Amino acid sequence: MGAILAKRLSEQAGAAETVMFRDGFLSEAASSNVWVVKQGAVFGVPNDHLVLEGVRYGVLAQLCEALSIPFELKPLSKADVFDADELLLSSASKEILPITQLDALAIADARPGPIDHQLYCAYQALKHHE
Repeated sequence: MGAILAKRLSEQAGAAETVMFRDGFLSEAASSNVWVVKQGAVFGVPNDHLVLEGVRYGVLAQLCEALSIPFELKPLSKADVFDADELLLSSASKEILPITQLDALAIADARPGPIDHQLYCAYQALKHHE
């Protein structure tokens, strides 16, 4: 129910998604996983009882490996999220989508970045290959 309410709030605010934090740490979005890109590496939160593993969770790790993009799961603070070079969402419906603004603040230069572009293109290639 909480995810449904969060999704409605994001829609009312004109946002694609609601990014959620628990005790100052990133958990997930209402219907997506959230990824932090910093210095060319992709970071996500560990798979545990606080995060629903999206169906694309493992795909993103595989794409990073294929593209030689460092990938790591670790706890991510709110500061890590707002200091990101890029933020990404992944889900079955959104595929891979950049977050350019969060809580009315620009992420990096408020434009999709190079890691987003690489992962998006690789995802599309994988999707069409399947």
